[in-house]
Amino acid sequence: MVNEDKQQPVLLIDAGNSSVKWRLSTAMNQSNISNNTYPENITESFFVDSWKSTEKPAKIFVTCVANDLVWQLLDKACQQLWSIKAVRITATAEEFGLINAYEEPSTLGSDRWCAMIGAYIEIESDFIVVDCGSAITIDVVRRSEKHRVANHLGGYILPGVTMMKNSLGAQTADVKVDTEITHSSVITPANTTTGCVNAAVYLAAVKLIETVFEQQSKKLINLQCVLTGGDANLVAELLSIKYVMMPDVVLRGLAYIARSQIESNN
Repeated sequence: MVNEDKQQPVLLIDAGNSSVKWRLSTAMNQSNISNNTYPENITESFFVDSWKSTEKPAKIFVTCVANDLVWQLLDKACQQLWSIKAVRITATAEEFGLINAYEEPSTLGSDRWCAMIGAYIEIESDFIVVDCGSAITIDVVRRSEKHRVANHLGGYILPGVTMMKNSLGAQTADVKVDTEITHSSVITPANTTTGCVNAAVYLAAVKLIETVFEQQSKKLINLQCVLTGGDANLVAELLSIKYVMMPDVVLRGLAYIARSQIESNN
């Protein structure tokens, strides 16, 4: 990603709605993913403390779908630690031959765009990308080998498992909600309020994913389902369809975009 003689890594950051993930990447290798959950009252020191032991990067690339405060604090921390201004990635109309379906391309979440880029470059078939995070997002991509391009056909957004639980807890007086994410190997009718909520939110998530996959399988060839996000493992065990687990697909896509920008500037 950078000149191999320098071996200075690029810091890749995925700032989501509830947590931040990051990885150091060079032309030769990529480090493991690190992550940290945002505190209730986030300050610049959160990012400084998270990265103070991190090797100084040559450049910093960020996908950020969190609010503006998170972005501002993140950028300030990068400048405080290394005197480097972070590059914030936004979705474009087309990149690497992948065509964005949005009428206003930049309004597509940059994490979704990076995830599609990562999957598009590494998976040689039509696919859906399912991100099970604060929200559950699904994006559908159809490849055209004849024209060496791919078309994003659009997507879906559903509140994530925790968000659905919290919404019930906040809006209903008598529905007692356990906001902890608990493991479930089956989705069956429950005999406690907490159990009913758990069964319903998992069923909503699982059936959305399965229905989209089944609908698109009738139109697309050799369709694959790529799973990512903090709740992906919990949801995956309940799915009846085949899937590919790719927890770092957002950072993979961000790495390809970063490499392209660096090379175009050299």
